[in-house]
Amino acid sequence: MGLKQFFTFKYLFEINRVLVETLDKWFFVVGLVLVILAIVFKLAVLYAPDPVNKKYRQKFFSLFLSVGVSLMVWYGARVENVNFFGTHFVAWLIVLIGLVWFFWVVAKIIRNFGKDKREWDKEQVKRKYLPN
Repeated sequence: MGLKQFFTFKYLFEINRVLVETLDKWFFVVGLVLVILAIVFKLAVLYAPDPVNKKYRQKFFSLFLSVGVSLMVWYGARVENVNFFGTHFVAWLIVLIGLVWFFWVVAKIIRNFGKDKREWDKEQVKRKYLPN
């Protein structure tokens, strides 16, 4: 069983109206796990120690919630045999968009987190010594 079968035209663009495949169920499970991770990150946003951490945790919350709900909606379209939106092409497109978005967020955090945190710390020190 090779990966080649997952990238054929028939697999990507035709819907098997008789059988929901195992990979389809895995897409749903991944979507559910991502929604649970989104809830965890929302709690992390609520208990963030400072606005810089809150900002970047919010980005992960948005990412996980969007991709997770999209995969779960795709599964619903797949089960209901919706013509284009129930194809495996759309599922793989959602996964690809999620991966690109994830790496973009991680790259942004690597580039900007330290600088943003230092600026926020400087601002807090300045505010500490200013009169109210």
